[in-house]
Amino acid sequence: MRSQVFIAALILPAMLLAQGMSHQEKKVRKLLAKGKAYPALRVATGALSHLEQPVFYGLRAAAWNTISEFEKAEADARTAVRLMPDSAVGLLQLAIAEQGLGRMDSAAAHLHAALGKGASEEARYRLAEVERSRGDLPAARAAILTALDETAPENESRERFFRMQGELAAEAGDTALARSAFRQAIAMDPRDPVNYNSRGYWLEAANGRHAAAVADYDRAIKLNPNYSYAFNNRGWSQYKLGETDQALKDIQRARKRKVRNPYIYRNLGVIALESGDTAKACVNFRQALELGFTAQHGDEVEKLVLANCGGTVEKPVVPVQAPKSNTDRNEDKPVPRTNAPE
Repeated sequence: MRSQVFIAALILPAMLLAQGMSHQEKKVRKLLAKGKAYPALRVATGALSHLEQPVFYGLRAAAWNTISEFEKAEADARTAVRLMPDSAVGLLQLAIAEQGLGRMDSAAAHLHAALGKGASEEARYRLAEVERSRGDLPAARAAILTALDETAPENESRERFFRMQGELAAEAGDTALARSAFRQAIAMDPRDPVNYNSRGYWLEAANGRHAAAVADYDRAIKLNPNYSYAFNNRGWSQYKLGETDQALKDIQRARKRKVRNPYIYRNLGVIALESGDTAKACVNFRQALELGFTAQHGDEVEKLVLANCGGTVEKPVVPVQAPKSNTDRNEDKPVPRTNAPE
């Protein structure tokens, strides 16, 4: 929820928050700033039924994006772009929708266009995510560095920028910068569980330091006892430490809290496969694929299915809706990713 409020608070340029807004517009903005997407949708839809103000298409697109209804967000955002061609609002929301739908090349183009029309912090952060998903770590790191250069030291958004810088540095093998960036993110908000989950996954677990990773996940879970991703990540590190029973308990805890996270089924599948239960592994692998694992994380599970489960890999029957801040599919070349979204 914290990240949703951050995103909602930055979706529109500050200059658009000036006087002259209608009561409905102020209400929608206030709801979005509080992360209340569904009430915002209702008010924006009602306003569009009797007010000729195209800004409500952009606002409604932001609400759709907040709840991962990316196709609906795309439709509203395109209308906003058509009706407000000189505004960054529709372009930013269109890019976020395209990112959620996995169309990274288009998302990058629209983010650059939004930046050219005055969008800043959220667009810069999204650009780093998109470039990362396209496999261009140098471009992603440059986007975050620019974001840090452009924001004041007291700006709360710098916490996420430092965290992203840490993740990208860790991916690039720059351990010293990664550790420094995570330290700065934690200093800005030591009670944000995402910082510990992210550091545990990207810096510690990715380098085989699973005991240190578990310590970070423990801190994340203490701060947020319902943090599904931290439970799942902790379970995987416990498994790598040889604590299979405890690992399965944690991964099942994660499943109860976020049943549609495909990485949970990837983890369960690998554990079952390595334990000798191929049939159970294949059930979990196919569930991961059905929930869009390939679009979000690459083709690892597809390869496991082809190697161990026979037959062909079927496409998901429902559109993939990737978790916020962890979309990562290039249209042609999915790249492997992680299980540490916010």
